[in-house]
Amino acid sequence: MANQRPPGTAAVLRKSSPPSSGIFTEAGRSFVMPAVPAAPPSYQPPAALADLHILDLLELTESQERAAAALAVHQSTVSRSLQLLRRDFKLVPRRKQPVCRHGHNACVHYLRLAYREHRLMAGLLRIGSDVLHHTLLQGLAGVQRVPPRFRSAEQWVELLRHGLLDGAILSSFSLASPLPAEKEPVWAGISVLPLGCIGLQLVAQPPHTRQVLLPHRTTLPLLHKRMEAQGFGVEQQPLASQEPDAWLKRARDRQLALPVVPELVGRQWLRSNRLVPVVDQPALEEQLWLLLPQGAGETAAALLCWQGLSWRVARATAIQRVRPAARSAKSTPKWDGS
Repeated sequence: MANQRPPGTAAVLRKSSPPSSGIFTEAGRSFVMPAVPAAPPSYQPPAALADLHILDLLELTESQERAAAALAVHQSTVSRSLQLLRRDFKLVPRRKQPVCRHGHNACVHYLRLAYREHRLMAGLLRIGSDVLHHTLLQGLAGVQRVPPRFRSAEQWVELLRHGLLDGAILSSFSLASPLPAEKEPVWAGISVLPLGCIGLQLVAQPPHTRQVLLPHRTTLPLLHKRMEAQGFGVEQQPLASQEPDAWLKRARDRQLALPVVPELVGRQWLRSNRLVPVVDQPALEEQLWLLLPQGAGETAAALLCWQGLSWRVARATAIQRVRPAARSAKSTPKWDGS
């Protein structure tokens, strides 16, 4: 981590005010929505980079099966593209590396940077996030979403530096150590744009559990420390099994609590999965940032993405503040025991 912030556009973006395109009212409060242009026509990677596109999704999803599902292609197509790129670019697998496990060299690196420029020319950013914050990106114009994965802060940064991502939503719980108040993480070549603070809540069946299911410690180390410091028992969800259905099944089978942002997952989702707030509710506020490589951070698409995400976080936080009863540890949630 660098000692000083490299020159970039973060300061400029912070001074920008989102243009108003309407007012939304929720729980007696009004929220100004920034103007967001219509989504661009369906983006297709250039034919010359089609195999690289498949390899990128393979790296980001970490399995051929998940990559095929995300691309809506047969798994044999993923395997074929991988073999072609290994042959043509002399890629050597790096199984123990956190990123670019299927191989990396200067040639492929520059191809990925060229592919990023092609996306930016189309007004598109490939943004990564974890399962907890993935819905912040839903329906956001100019954003190419990828399957969510929990990752450490350093891994998100490496994915940006290698051109696999054009941006990432980072939680303060992903950092290796706490930051001083009002400070932001700093990495050379990366713009760090604040999105605001938001609160997590533990939900479970039943509501009296003191055991919680968290992502692997390497991905959210500060959340693990916070829960353990408050006397909760912690179990880890395997890194290879991060899909929401797998989380729910493990939590139900073992009667574990899950951390969620209720305002992002929605009350209907909580009701349909019979999840209620745990009685002993810890304080779990996190700071969110949007990470961008400096080249991508200087585009109109990046500014609009930052504005849209900031508005969504601010709206969710405002709703949390006007619904204190929903997050109170003093009232016992209703649960019928079934």
